[in-house]
Amino acid sequence: MYDNYSPIFSALTDYIEKFDKSGFDSEAAEKISGLLSELDETPMSEIFTAFSANGAERYAVALGALVNFSRRAAQTVSSIFAVPEGSITPEAVCELFFGASDIFPLSDSLMKYSLLDRLFSGVNTSWNASMELKPFAAQFIADGVTADDSFSAYEDAGANYVALEGSVCAEKEITAATEKGIDSRRIIAVCGDEGSGRKTAAVRALSGAGFEYVIITAEESFSEERIKDLATKLFLLGAVPIITKPKHSSLDSYIRFADALSGEVGCVVAICGENAAEFTPSTETVIVKIQLPSLDEQYRLWENELSLYNTDGNVNVAELASEFSFTVGGIKKALCFADMLSDGKALGMAEIKNGCCRSANYDMGHKAVKINCVFTIDDIVLPEQSKRLLVAACDQVRFRHKVYDNWGFSKKIAYGKSVSMIFTGPPGTGKTMAAQIIASQLGLDLYKISLANVVSKYIGETEKNLDEIFEKARKSKVVLFFDEADVLFSKRTEVKDSNDKYSNMESAFLLQKIEEYNGVVILATNLVSNFDEAFKRRMKLIIDFPFPDKESRKELWRRAFPKELPLDDIDYDYLVNNFELTGSNIKNIALHSAFLAASQGSKSVGMKHIIASLKNEYAKSGKAFTKAEAGEYFYYIAE
Repeated sequence: MYDNYSPIFSALTDYIEKFDKSGFDSEAAEKISGLLSELDETPMSEIFTAFSANGAERYAVALGALVNFSRRAAQTVSSIFAVPEGSITPEAVCELFFGASDIFPLSDSLMKYSLLDRLFSGVNTSWNASMELKPFAAQFIADGVTADDSFSAYEDAGANYVALEGSVCAEKEITAATEKGIDSRRIIAVCGDEGSGRKTAAVRALSGAGFEYVIITAEESFSEERIKDLATKLFLLGAVPIITKPKHSSLDSYIRFADALSGEVGCVVAICGENAAEFTPSTETVIVKIQLPSLDEQYRLWENELSLYNTDGNVNVAELASEFSFTVGGIKKALCFADMLSDGKALGMAEIKNGCCRSANYDMGHKAVKINCVFTIDDIVLPEQSKRLLVAACDQVRFRHKVYDNWGFSKKIAYGKSVSMIFTGPPGTGKTMAAQIIASQLGLDLYKISLANVVSKYIGETEKNLDEIFEKARKSKVVLFFDEADVLFSKRTEVKDSNDKYSNMESAFLLQKIEEYNGVVILATNLVSNFDEAFKRRMKLIIDFPFPDKESRKELWRRAFPKELPLDDIDYDYLVNNFELTGSNIKNIALHSAFLAASQGSKSVGMKHIIASLKNEYAKSGKAFTKAEAGEYFYYIAE
């Protein structure tokens, strides 16, 4: 450092010591002015150029740097001008270099936001104001760098970077927005989902356009002085700020920070959330939106990121791309979770899907309840056609990449790529169980929508609630299950009053959200005829859950009891022939009979426990369990 400034600092030191004895020397001042003009390719000369420093300001900066770096010079100036060591005054600059007994040579340079006000603390128009070079300015003069707690590093993807269409388009838009130059006051708001590559696009665009950049973390509270210091550092570095928002800070404070910094430095780039409409600064703003990667791009991203991990050789990339709609950051995060969960073992599909669900675990709020999925396709008793359709529903998710991208159907289907289906049948026939099976087969979380918290009598509230549900689901990558869905999506009615009009609008809005959703939506109803025909046509599948016939009921009875449960001889034919029950009824009876047996000290469950439980199940629905219905086992309930 000192070698770069040795000529000017030596001359300054000699002159100060001579001045203490002889006073102002115009020739010495002229010599120092010449040396300052020759400080090419040094941080101090960069300051002079960046801020178009005049002669008085050059003298002040050089003197302030000298007393900061040289104890000998600091003591001499302190002795002459009665100032704390390491400081200078307007008096010192004016007397040393102009022979003036007033501050006229420095008057314009002592104003707010002048070069001296930016680089020195304590600047004011007082003759003896004690001015000390700020630490960041001293650091920059010494080695050409300036640090700040708000500055953060950019993690370059390097060779592992995959160019996506949405990112490339965003880069071009950012570059175009900087064509006015970085001095034009404007905010370039780069919007998109978390992990969509907003920061990467900004960095690549600015670098490609020849601009330096600095990543800055926005501050919740800040002062005018703080913004001035940040702006000065950016001027010194010749850099465009890329502002990121801390997770827990408010959007309002983030906007104010971006606004304030833009007012100081001109062009700034703000990394925003996916909803550009929420970002409303007062500064002229250019919105750049990064679109989600296509299925084919997600396939390439999965391949690229998986190459960095040890896998078991059985990872189906197409299935991962089809089931989970992730950004590049989402895929990185999912694999990081999977790697932690694998405990050092090679990653397989189960670990990766688990990592995907864990990484996308957003709070769905009080309008949806998570259902634990424990069943497989072998656990459900249904007609073969209905079972085949359940498998087909899973296949429509698993093979989306192959069908839409490899086989070209994405060019034929402009919208409506969600896997939407209607489950129809009486209560207790397995609709909720089937929803669990689909979620379990796909390795996704299942959320049941609470209609009581969705449907509202107030105009527009139902649509608002649905929009919130689908937006959270989009981030969470979950299966949405609307039970008793005909409450929401009944037939369109003839418009006779405003209520009919808004009811139809709600139905149309829901259909729109289903078609926009890049996931699985299941609508369950007891009566499919209540659905509008146009609505049903837009669903991918309608799966029937009929009331179980005798053969189905027999199978349901056999499956109702765990293999660990000790059983007496159970008269399945009697139960099947005499009682028309759904799977839900049978499951309730089996569980109740087990508790009866346990409470009575029995070693096994027998017909007496089942008959008593049958009576209880009848009572729940308000029906009497008669002697005729009990038949030969009536004595069990007569006891």
